[in-house]
Amino acid sequence: MTVVALVSARSGAVTVSSLALALAAPKKTVLAELDPAGSSVRAGFLQGHLDASVGLHRLATAVRAGSLGSQFATHLVSLDSSVGNRMLLPGLTDPAQASAMAGVWEHLVPAWPVLEQNGFDVVVDAGRVLIESGGLSSARYPAAVLRRADAVLLVVRQSVAGLVTAAPVVEALKRDLAERGTGVEALGLLLVQERKQPTASEFAHHLQVPVLAQFDWDADTARALAHGPDRRGLTMKSVLLRQARSAWESITALAARRRAQLHVGGYGPGYQGGLGG
Repeated sequence: MTVVALVSARSGAVTVSSLALALAAPKKTVLAELDPAGSSVRAGFLQGHLDASVGLHRLATAVRAGSLGSQFATHLVSLDSSVGNRMLLPGLTDPAQASAMAGVWEHLVPAWPVLEQNGFDVVVDAGRVLIESGGLSSARYPAAVLRRADAVLLVVRQSVAGLVTAAPVVEALKRDLAERGTGVEALGLLLVQERKQPTASEFAHHLQVPVLAQFDWDADTARALAHGPDRRGLTMKSVLLRQARSAWESITALAARRRAQLHVGGYGPGYQGGLGG
């Protein structure tokens, strides 16, 4: 199982990029919406056709009740018309709920084996990085999830402004992953191409972080992912989704290298359960 977390310094492209990766992946996927600012997929891609009875905020209650193992899979909903190959853990329904997540984030990682047993990869939408006192906030941000991810992709718009904005966030992520995670090697860049300047190599050189993926600006597909498909639906032949599928090659290669280097054979013992529907 590969766990890839997407974050941003300021860009609003994280949810669209996360959805693209989740929907275009070669394996089954779960998109976990862990953005403390709240869910974008509920009102966007799903167009409001999901009530508040399921989602991340309910898992906070399950953690405190000691029932996360039995409850986790019941809060996953289908993104692919009930086929079950593309699943979603819906995010918070209100940003005010983020305060209740303190002490909960770290319990999500032991739940991943439930997904691993069923052949899923995990895409985490962690939204905008929340920094406190020079480091990632462990209480109000899913830092614990980033620290155990196989790859952490900083989504950056390919412009001078994007480069400047990304620099301090890159340094904060490097420090946190080095000191509290599994190493800075997990960090990579996902460039959303606008002006195509500076170049990808210039981004990598300036930030000292490899570019793992580049997405062209595909306005029609981005709009469908952000606001829900129209009657024409989504096509896997679109530029964005083809690039998202290709991006998995570098992501899974990085995950395999890091697992070998760290001698980690998986996510260890965790909650037992299934994804029976």
